[in-house]
Amino acid sequence: MKKIGAWIGTIAGVALGSFLYGIEKIFGLSVYTLLMNVDFIPGVRHAMGHPALEWLLHLSVSLSIGFIFVYIVEKRNAWDSTFRFILSGLLSAGAAITYVPLTLLAVQETPSLRDGKAISFWLAGHAVFGLVLSGSYDVLKWKDRPAAV
Repeated sequence: MKKIGAWIGTIAGVALGSFLYGIEKIFGLSVYTLLMNVDFIPGVRHAMGHPALEWLLHLSVSLSIGFIFVYIVEKRNAWDSTFRFILSGLLSAGAAITYVPLTLLAVQETPSLRDGKAISFWLAGHAVFGLVLSGSYDVLKWKDRPAAV
């Protein structure tokens, strides 16, 4: 259970980070910067400016979400893909609402709370996260299923 949680969390986290990085480079919106921003957390503030540390912090959150997802699915024996899809949507929506506190707490410049484009891309990125979370679980668990007779 831990192994698949780590994998799907990593895959989904890479998808989200890559999507927002591309949006920032293409449109100039600081959504990737917002995703990586920890300048308001005293204990980890030193990671700012160190891309590898910022990335590891991001992936640790994604891993945690991956573990939670797998734990809930397997604890409830929820093999129905609809349940997994809804669960991944709820978990990614929970992550997406961090736009507000991350923006309010940020020391460095990040997109405004009124920046509709940035908010839209932030939400789209988290939708990608949820889809990849659920989809990668399905793909990775597929090989564990018994062969059809």
